[in-house]
Amino acid sequence: MVEVEINAESRLNPPLLWGIAFVVAMFGAGIFARWVDLNSFWSMAIMIPPMLLLFPMVKSGQRRQAAVCGNVSPAINAYNRRMLIWSFAYVAALFGAISIHDAIKPTGPLLWLIAILPALPILYFVWALGRYLVEETDEYIRMKQVSAALFATGVLLVLATVWGFLETFGVVIHVPTWAAVPVWAIGLGLGHFYNKVRGV
Repeated sequence: MVEVEINAESRLNPPLLWGIAFVVAMFGAGIFARWVDLNSFWSMAIMIPPMLLLFPMVKSGQRRQAAVCGNVSPAINAYNRRMLIWSFAYVAALFGAISIHDAIKPTGPLLWLIAILPALPILYFVWALGRYLVEETDEYIRMKQVSAALFATGVLLVLATVWGFLETFGVVIHVPTWAAVPVWAIGLGLGHFYNKVRGV
């Protein structure tokens, strides 16, 4: 009976739907901020509610793994905690960097420090992903994560190459290189979806 309830709940709240809701909400908030022409403070503030969707997304993923594997890997629990830490740290660092920059218009070394601040949580993210692959003892789960990560890397390489040549020939606008991480993260989600479709 418990297993039936877990499976039903897992179908009602699949991680994919929460992931899609998160991406749509984040892009929607960004588009709304530009459309209304909000200042940097309010532009960052309206990103907070979409970030809260990460909590049900993580819980849904844990329920799904428990339903499929019978338990939740301790490594994935640690990874999920780290993922939430770096996600909120990134938003806080970006918010702080933009606010400080707009308030005091720094120059010199302080400007460099403020500019690099939002990148620090991304370094933590890269470490957390590598740490997860080391800590995960279930070879099947680790293989699925590696497969999705390779898929995401392929998506990023293809898009960056194609966009780069289009930009070189003046067909499209310039996209800042920090966009690589969101593109890779979307590719990771697509990689997991592709694995699911293949039955992996």
